[in-house]
Amino acid sequence: MISPARQIGYSLLQQIEHNRIFSDDALNSEIMETVDARDRHLITEIVYGTLRWQSRLDYLLAGISSRPWADVEVEARILLRMSLYQMWHTDRIPDHAVVNDAVELAKKNLKRGIDRFLNGVLRHLARSRPWEEPGCLQNAPKWIRVSLPRWLWKRWASRYGENAAEEYAVSLNLPPRPFLRLGVKPDGGQFSFNVQPSDLVPGAFLLESKPDINEQGRSVRVAYQDEASQLIPHLLGDIRGWTVWDACAAPGGKAAILCGKVGETGMVVASDRSRKRIRRVVDSVKDCSGGKCGVIVADAGLPAPFRRSFDAVIVDAPCSGLGTLRRNPEIKWRFRKSDFSLLQKNQLNILRSVSENVRFGGRLLYSTCSTEPEENELVVESFLDGNPDFRIEKPVFPEGIQAWTGIDGMVRTFPGARIWDGFFAATMVRCR
Repeated sequence: MISPARQIGYSLLQQIEHNRIFSDDALNSEIMETVDARDRHLITEIVYGTLRWQSRLDYLLAGISSRPWADVEVEARILLRMSLYQMWHTDRIPDHAVVNDAVELAKKNLKRGIDRFLNGVLRHLARSRPWEEPGCLQNAPKWIRVSLPRWLWKRWASRYGENAAEEYAVSLNLPPRPFLRLGVKPDGGQFSFNVQPSDLVPGAFLLESKPDINEQGRSVRVAYQDEASQLIPHLLGDIRGWTVWDACAAPGGKAAILCGKVGETGMVVASDRSRKRIRRVVDSVKDCSGGKCGVIVADAGLPAPFRRSFDAVIVDAPCSGLGTLRRNPEIKWRFRKSDFSLLQKNQLNILRSVSENVRFGGRLLYSTCSTEPEENELVVESFLDGNPDFRIEKPVFPEGIQAWTGIDGMVRTFPGARIWDGFFAATMVRCR
């Protein structure tokens, strides 16, 4: 019988490859609820480990494959990668179990004869165990050793220097820290799990022990959201009584924080162009205490569907996601350098469109979960060049934000310096 963990892990890796879903979404899908905690842990390790170290795995597999690696069908490559990862990086799984399950999965899912090819490759690896040899990656290019695509390694090595780029790239293969937003139990009782409050972000808590599954309902509101992502709405400072438009709101975490910040006299409008994704926004804000929150389907790149101005507009723009490689490592294999130009055009279009709805003296907050200048500084600079009514305003909230604010007044949560996602943010004020 094939291990449920390996069967589900293989299925999720296929979905990530072919359907372009994100790994953190895949690992929080309904199928994960069908297995016990031990298998969920193994599935998570297989999926994340295979994606994080993909170039190393491919390097060893290509070196012993009897077929050119590029000619091996995608489904077989996925199965070989995840099998090699288990043999290389996990101690509790016998090699024979990994090999047998891979062969059975190939028989069930792949073309006839592929199972014999996989069996030969994996049995050779189980016998020779090349990863145990000193210097097994010594002759591999640096981008293989740190597990990056070549173009991204060269970009970061040029920007940060090779040593810093290597340290940064390797750090991205560490698991992210599990940060939460927490509601309050109606009876005022204690949570059955331990958390540590962030030293920077109000309302963000580091999870130190797993919550009881029964506490993840309406009564407690446990929501996983990275510390850097939770930081962004707080850059607006004290916004009690404000009207705020969250123009690219899905999946809704920032809108939920904004609802709490504006208070009972404030209002938040959360919009997204995707009807499917807007359902997640509704789920995120439906139990929030604080200001009123309206949720609508709207494309932020088009004229707003309402005639009003806001005290603040927040644009968490669609981006490459290259700042989130710890939780979505597939992005580094999926994204292409040529994609920047289209993203930048869309980001600038959104900024220009929503800026029309910022009142005089109001704030326009632009952010991305990217570390790359094409999506960040260059977008803001281009917007300001064409919109002289706006200027950069250096944030003063929350306390301690100065450590992450550059001399240009823009915020960068660099993920190599702290185990959080790489976000960029620029707060602009409409001065006339």
